Amino acid sequence: KRVGRSDNFATEYDLEAEEYVPVPKGDVHKKKEVVQDVTLHDLDVANARPQGGQDVMSLMGQLMKPRKTEITEKLRTEINKVVNRYIDQGIAELVPGVLFIDEVHMLDIECFTFLNRALESTLAPIVVFATNRGICTVRGTEVLSPHGIPVDLLDRMLIIRTMPYALEEMVQILSIRATAEGIEVDDEALASLGEIGSR
Repeated sequence: KRVGRSDNFATEYDLEAEEYVPVPKGDVHKKKEVVQDVTLHDLDVANARPQGGQDVMSLMGQLMKPRKTEITEKLRTEINKVVNRYIDQGIAELVPGVLFIDEVHMLDIECFTFLNRALESTLAPIVVFATNRGICTVRGTEVLSPHGIPVDLLDRMLIIRTMPYALEEMVQILSIRATAEGIEVDDEALASLGEIGSR
């Protein structure tokens, strides 16, 4: 924001009537804000790596046989505590991700149990399940359930039913695509392609 003109020019004759202000003295301080996108998995992996010593032998040992440490539940809990503290202090902001799982009826009961528990976390992503099954057994059990998903998890979902395209819609999609690609297609060809697609 401009406050006025420097008082160094106060002796000059100027037609404009401006306010003369002294030049500020001292160092110029700049405030820089750094924004970095980090996933929870990145934090888990960074903290799971074993930290060796600083001497040459330990560095050589790390290069020769890099060990991978398992990301334990205790480590995840500690990372979640730190992230929650940062969010509460306003240092970090949580941007929920989207986890898309196709053919969800292929998951077994252990996967569903883990997902059910993970979805209760404050750091849980938005989860989208996709399947084309009706009533089938939940893998790992003898229980019949809609879409092969346990009923307790199914009760927490919003189910969006998708319908197959009608013949007219397929023909319209094909004609739009042909126009976009710059291809000339007869109406008869579009009709026969639509019939093939609706089988």
